[in-house]
Amino acid sequence: MLELKLAEIGLSKSEAKIYTGLLSLGHQPVSIISKRVGLNRTTTYSILRSLAKKGFVAFYNKSSTTYFVANDPNCLIGYLDSKCRTYDYFRSELVNLVPQYRALMNEYTFSKPVVTYHEGLEGVKHVMYDALTAKGNCFACLCLHKWFKSGLKEFLLEYKDFRIATKQIPLSAIVPDTPEVRAFFEENYDKNNALTQVKYLKDPKYCQLFENEINIYDDKVAIIHLERGQEFGVIIQSKEISNMQKSIFQLAWNGLEF
Repeated sequence: MLELKLAEIGLSKSEAKIYTGLLSLGHQPVSIISKRVGLNRTTTYSILRSLAKKGFVAFYNKSSTTYFVANDPNCLIGYLDSKCRTYDYFRSELVNLVPQYRALMNEYTFSKPVVTYHEGLEGVKHVMYDALTAKGNCFACLCLHKWFKSGLKEFLLEYKDFRIATKQIPLSAIVPDTPEVRAFFEENYDKNNALTQVKYLKDPKYCQLFENEINIYDDKVAIIHLERGQEFGVIIQSKEISNMQKSIFQLAWNGLEF
């Protein structure tokens, strides 16, 4: 069980076996450790050095012999924290590089609709981040009440700041007219910011349709489902479908007042 958990966070089976074995052995040379874990001396030494680089094992020399000792298990948390920071950095870098990767694709790639499915809250965030690659305006029908119920209000605020301050992507959004939604925009959005335009839908009959979010940008239509425990996002890449959705959005937009 303990070794399996270590494998789940990125250690090899041999690394997990040696680290857990070394916890009970204390300070020992390679010869003792290799016998305990059932691996040859050379392989054990190589794995111990790998564990040392990751911060799981320490070593020192005494009387021409190298001794190894397992670091306190708190190092596991430090290792995960370090990986999270690394992944967060590369994720932000890749968001900016996606257009350059996409430019490598030939026109034939876009001749047919491309549909990608992304599951869970992380999948939903991925779909949201994809909209930050937009080269033009983003149009959206927002289901903010679903975001609030999912506990992702802080994510929305961070996303908003990145969209406006960093990417400067204009957003036109239609939202159901509720006190909670109005308070959200009044408290967190600058009314004079030209990058965000919001129109409120007052008719309760149509407000019931806002169970999913729709984002339309460039040649893509993204649909986000936020039912707790069943979250997912879908991205449809098609110029024809995107243009049709933009026209439908514009019809709805023109019929509403600010």
